[in-house]
Amino acid sequence: MICAYDECDNEFEARTHNQKYCSDECCRIATNIKIKQKYYDKKARLAGKSRICKTHGCKTPLSRYNEDDICSKCEKEKEMKFRNTIFKDLGIVS
Repeated sequence: MICAYDECDNEFEARTHNQKYCSDECCRIATNIKIKQKYYDKKARLAGKSRICKTHGCKTPLSRYNEDDICSKCEKEKEMKFRNTIFKDLGIVS
């Protein structure tokens, strides 16, 4: 396997089924980068940086109070598709 930390291209043999990093050091660094990125993204969102819904074809501007990357309309459509799929699988709706 190749280490999931972008700056480390070490090949290693995973000791567990879900091991992504070659060492504890790479895991710590990658985790800190992700935490820092989430912090700055949240800070920019609350400061009013303009964002657009990530759903394909939807150009709805997102509110600074919306923590998600998609608008509420797209979220509702996604939920309804999921529910309909479950209902069809259970045989409740044909």
